[in-house]
Amino acid sequence: MKETCQVKNKTFGGLRTIGGIPLDSPLILAPLAGVTNPPLRLFFKKIGAAAVHTEMVSCSGLIRENEKTSRMLSICPGEQPTILQLFAGDVEMLVRGAEKALHNAPDRFAALGINMACPMPKVLKKGAGSRLLEFPEKAVSMVEELKKMGLPVWVKIRICPEFLPYSTSYFCEELLRAGADNICLHGRTPAQRYSGTANREKIAEIAHSFPGYISASGDVFSVEDVEKYLEAGCVTVFIARGALKDPFIFPQTLAALGFSVDNRLLCPSIDLKISMMVELGDHIAEETSPRLAEILVKRLLSGMFKGTPGIAEFRRESAGIHGWKEMKQLMGSCGHYLERREVMCRPM
Repeated sequence: MKETCQVKNKTFGGLRTIGGIPLDSPLILAPLAGVTNPPLRLFFKKIGAAAVHTEMVSCSGLIRENEKTSRMLSICPGEQPTILQLFAGDVEMLVRGAEKALHNAPDRFAALGINMACPMPKVLKKGAGSRLLEFPEKAVSMVEELKKMGLPVWVKIRICPEFLPYSTSYFCEELLRAGADNICLHGRTPAQRYSGTANREKIAEIAHSFPGYISASGDVFSVEDVEKYLEAGCVTVFIARGALKDPFIFPQTLAALGFSVDNRLLCPSIDLKISMMVELGDHIAEETSPRLAEILVKRLLSGMFKGTPGIAEFRRESAGIHGWKEMKQLMGSCGHYLERREVMCRPM
């Protein structure tokens, strides 16, 4: 799909600087490990994301010049503004990794992100991710050092565990004192990982305490979810798993918020969806690997064709496919599975 989403909204005021980045809407594609590669980021930028994130990039890998890690620094023309999401367990490693990332292309990224939210054991054992919630002085030093590099600093955190002698509010205040330009709060503790539900009340409390600085993350699966976070005072909303469950959450939410959106994205035909999937798969196969193209296109199938009669049968058929070439051929003949029904679209 070549066209981009037209995002103009009277209340948002066109381009608005949030966290040091000019944004044309409050919708952000969150970092997703193994998912938010350059072609996928461009895909979501075209359908309404105001800014996108890289995957979580290991500073250790950058320092060691690991080939796979270094490839994560690539971007596609048209995807920007792009936020580089870094993780490290100590200040020196974070700084050295950021320096490596910016060395050859200092203007590539709109902001530097520090991940202090990931709850996965392999990240925690390195002292990174949400483990940093237990070390506020180290977290503050990380922000202070990255600020010296001249780019906005965005920090992604979780709700502080109850066993700590300080609150999430205190942790946020310290990060902001250090110079953080934006804090994205995921409404779960590290121990919860992704179970249970996000604590929207806590996010609202923090957003009201620090107006203009807090973004929301957690359980964003619908237009209403985004609206509630914005009504609570959050300046942007990070969309992660919800983007995979329904990629069209971006144009649908923009329309609900009063933005001007291409009507084809509000009521996309099956042919348009197939075209978008094939274009995305080709781009991923070219930029990364045919295998990853197959995996990610399959992962997006349910969301892209949500509610379409025949999609379950089509997914079962695609399960036996191995390789993007075969998957692309199947996509080209999916009319055999999917019913092309004309749907009445109502302007939002």
